[in-house]
Amino acid sequence: LVKTMRSLVPALIYSLCSISATAAFMQPCLRSAFPRPATAPRMCAKGSTEAAAVPFTQEMRQKAMSLHTFSQAPREGKQKDASANTVVDQWETTKEDYLQFLVDSMVVYQAFEKEVQRPGLEKFRNTGLERVKGLETDIDWIEKKYNIQAPKATDQSKEYAQYLSTLSIPVFLTHFYNYYFAHTAGGRMIGKQVMDSVFDGHLFEFYKWNGDVKEILTEVKGFIDETADGWTRAMKDEALDSTPETFKWSGALLRVLVGKARDRAVRTMNKVQMKSGKLVAVSPSPYSTRKAAWDV
Repeated sequence: LVKTMRSLVPALIYSLCSISATAAFMQPCLRSAFPRPATAPRMCAKGSTEAAAVPFTQEMRQKAMSLHTFSQAPREGKQKDASANTVVDQWETTKEDYLQFLVDSMVVYQAFEKEVQRPGLEKFRNTGLERVKGLETDIDWIEKKYNIQAPKATDQSKEYAQYLSTLSIPVFLTHFYNYYFAHTAGGRMIGKQVMDSVFDGHLFEFYKWNGDVKEILTEVKGFIDETADGWTRAMKDEALDSTPETFKWSGALLRVLVGKARDRAVRTMNKVQMKSGKLVAVSPSPYSTRKAAWDV
């Protein structure tokens, strides 16, 4: 019996080694089929089982990116482009259109700079992101350079400016974050296209910052995170839930860069179909063919 057991030992060891080797090199998809032993939850410094807190600006960014279209953010966009209104490469604008956009933008930025004078928003004054002075310079430059009189601000811009004054601080900072930060990213992309195609590459003050804009953004994100640390989860959720609203308001102001070009084109062709005073169809033309995705 002893001799028999001794003869079986090498075979047993070989079998165990084979099993271990097979498990080690098993394909990931197969390994995942075997349940792993549950691990104890991490304990925070205070002894709770809550995960380490994520900076609130990271939550804000994730929410905002989920609303971007594929053309706006190819790597992180989640929404399909429903029309050319969100495809900047298909936009056409004029000096008059852009001047209207600058006038409307100034109304909104003036409102933001006014609202940060509220108690509790001291950190957001004189951050380096302010745009009003630059916009005043750019509007004056276009008026003198091209002999174009600045138009009146649209109702959308005045309504948004008034609306900002009604918001709680968490919701206001969501608008602040999405409006100012978007201007340093997609806003600059739009501006470059207009500056190159309409203004012979002239660089507007609207797209200049005193210092490294990335450093300014990092500092302001820190201010937002510090402020949000004092909010309840319900307040944070209220702020995040208002993100789509910020896109609606900013999109209404950007629409002037697209809508007027379309309206002007169809009036020129004078071949449109109207129903109840609304444009419902446009006859084919080189312009409308290139803008086939537009929701006319």
